[in-house]
Amino acid sequence: MSDNEESSEHSGEGKFGDGIKEPLYEFKASRLKGGRLLTPNVIRIWPDRVEEYEHHAIRKKETQAIRYAQVAQIKMSKGMVYAEITVESTGGHVITMKGVPKKDGEKVKTMLDQRAEEARHGAVAGAPAQAAPVQQAPAAASMADELIKLAKLRDDGILTEEEFAQQKANLMK
Repeated sequence: MSDNEESSEHSGEGKFGDGIKEPLYEFKASRLKGGRLLTPNVIRIWPDRVEEYEHHAIRKKETQAIRYAQVAQIKMSKGMVYAEITVESTGGHVITMKGVPKKDGEKVKTMLDQRAEEARHGAVAGAPAQAAPVQQAPAAASMADELIKLAKLRDDGILTEEEFAQQKANLMK
């Protein structure tokens, strides 16, 4: 396969941004390799999270996010021209960028690694502080409030169902 053939089949489009008005990096997946011919996924890297924006059908869209504190691993494989970067959460959710231009791949992987490391060891510069771990609430009203907050995080796609169940169990102890 020539470089031109690989370009047309596997390339995605990426651009770097400021992280304030636009994402630090926005990647529009390859149409063929990204899995959706007419509506490729868009992956956005923000200062505090990685988001995957998917079109499933006419007028049906879904956004899923992995906060850096939830990142279990970041993997990159490189081809001749393109790279593939996979971000996996502690809850098992996976966001994969297929067809990343190789010149962007190392920068993006380094950016993700640094932010995940910073989230594990403290606040990410420029990002809102992570919520403190859920503590046992002294009053029933506080516990109910915490459950409502956890449910909203789950419903917004910030927590997976497994992470929600784990946090709920921790809260009930």
